[in-house]
Amino acid sequence: MTLKQTLLPIMSAIALLLTGCSDDQSSSAPVDISAPDLIVINGDVYTSDPSAARVQAFAITDGKFSAIGSNEQVQALADANTRIINAGGNTVTPGLIDAHSHVSGNSPAVAGVDLSYVADKTEWLYMITEADKRMPEGEWLIGGNWDHTLSDGVYPTKQMLDKIIPDRPAYLTHIDGHYAWVNSKALEMAGVTAETEAPPGGEVVVDAATGDTTGILLEGAQRLVSNIVPDRSDMQRQEGLAKMYKYANSFGITGLHQMGGLEDYLHIIENGDPTMRIWYGTWNRGGINEPIESVVSKIVTKKAEVASRVSATAKEEVTGPLLNLGFVKLINDGVLSAHTAVLTEAYNDREGWKGEYITSPEDLKHQVQVVTAAGLPVAVHSIGDAAVAATLDAFEAAKDNAVPHPNRIEHIEIVHPEDIVRFKDLGIIASMQPNHATNSIVYVPERVGPQRTANAYVWRSMLDAGVPVVFGADYFTSPLSPLIQIADAVFRVSPFGFNDGKPFHPEQAVTFEEALMAYTQAGANITPWKDEIGSITIGKWADFVVLDGKVPTPINVSFRNLAVEATYFAGREVYRKSE
Repeated sequence: MTLKQTLLPIMSAIALLLTGCSDDQSSSAPVDISAPDLIVINGDVYTSDPSAARVQAFAITDGKFSAIGSNEQVQALADANTRIINAGGNTVTPGLIDAHSHVSGNSPAVAGVDLSYVADKTEWLYMITEADKRMPEGEWLIGGNWDHTLSDGVYPTKQMLDKIIPDRPAYLTHIDGHYAWVNSKALEMAGVTAETEAPPGGEVVVDAATGDTTGILLEGAQRLVSNIVPDRSDMQRQEGLAKMYKYANSFGITGLHQMGGLEDYLHIIENGDPTMRIWYGTWNRGGINEPIESVVSKIVTKKAEVASRVSATAKEEVTGPLLNLGFVKLINDGVLSAHTAVLTEAYNDREGWKGEYITSPEDLKHQVQVVTAAGLPVAVHSIGDAAVAATLDAFEAAKDNAVPHPNRIEHIEIVHPEDIVRFKDLGIIASMQPNHATNSIVYVPERVGPQRTANAYVWRSMLDAGVPVVFGADYFTSPLSPLIQIADAVFRVSPFGFNDGKPFHPEQAVTFEEALMAYTQAGANITPWKDEIGSITIGKWADFVVLDGKVPTPINVSFRNLAVEATYFAGREVYRKSE
């Protein structure tokens, strides 16, 4: 740290105190310190710091926030070399931290075809046809993000693909990532038939009338085909990930809790221009690979290697934290849409069926015990109420194992009210995705019945019980944009008009400030970097976002029209909206 970095936060605070303490001009004489590199004035600044929640302006020196306050206070610190940004009354927030992500160089935004939020299946086929035209012969068509629930709720079929791309194998995942749509060519190459046995929790869907495969693979059955899909080259993935960094920056994202693609992230840090901070979770999909003891031993070794490689770049000295292999991702059930989430009571629309565990409760207890005993926090994918309860049981069984950062449960789409207090008692983080609620309104009442919908997506209940909540997109299962996610958290209204356009259990909505906290400081709090990022606070790295308008007070649906104007990472502009 330079002397300037050490002294400026202290001296800036003194300067602001002096300028505010008296009308006597001698009391507000300039303090003899170096001026800031950058100041932002005339902002509607939400700091995510309760000690100064709303301010007009702030200053940045050597990539860190060095002063906050009124326009007059902060502007008084400038000299002729200080760059001044006039926010024009627009809202400014800390850099946004997505707490659950699968951003990679294989993301549909940069590879294959992206059908996300396209409702018309005819449009799907047109987009697939266009992708086929531009692809080299023999290359697999990958990507997907299709969502049949936006239209007729009926799965697409292999025949639909066979008509337009009979000779190119296609593997297209659903937007929630838990099932895939493939064509006959792909099934043939993988040797999958109606008689093929799927892994536990998976299913090769078969037409009841014909006895033939439909082209839909649920959960673990996806691997029957995905295992033969050729990997994209290192160069393709790395170039794709570099584009995804910029794509994320365009939404104001400066931090990710990321699962997958570790070596590509290391490549960006060692050879490229990293503009996000990555809290990385190694993904073990629950008992299907090698023993968890062996997995954990390798993770501990890899964690040290990652720290050494990142440190060797010396980039963190001037940008702040960039990458830490910090936690392990486990999974114990599937999703509600495919009837693979595990419920305590049977599905409302599938008599006698409660779902099937991907990882049994006893196996999960063992895995959590081993991982936490090694000092690694755990994040567990649990969507159904029975799965959530089983994960809480596993954390309770391992509660004597000290971990440096909190354990967490991902998604929690249905939860028993009595289990909410267990989150608080056990210190478990609720990691949730707002758009999952507004997008699933169309089928959740069908899956669990109207009474149990009161236990769905209970953000308000979690916060009221004192449970820390972090938000993310679980990209690519929902839009990466935090503004879309925040709008869904605040309004709980489907963008597609589901539920007759009415809010889905509006009693579970949160305020804008709460949603912003879940996308900023709350995400930082469960990493090693809680005192370095997450809020606009003197001494923290200067990650911030300027919107192209002002968040309305009180908030209303016009909020959905706002977009990111500019994103800054450690005080450097890394995105600006084109005119």
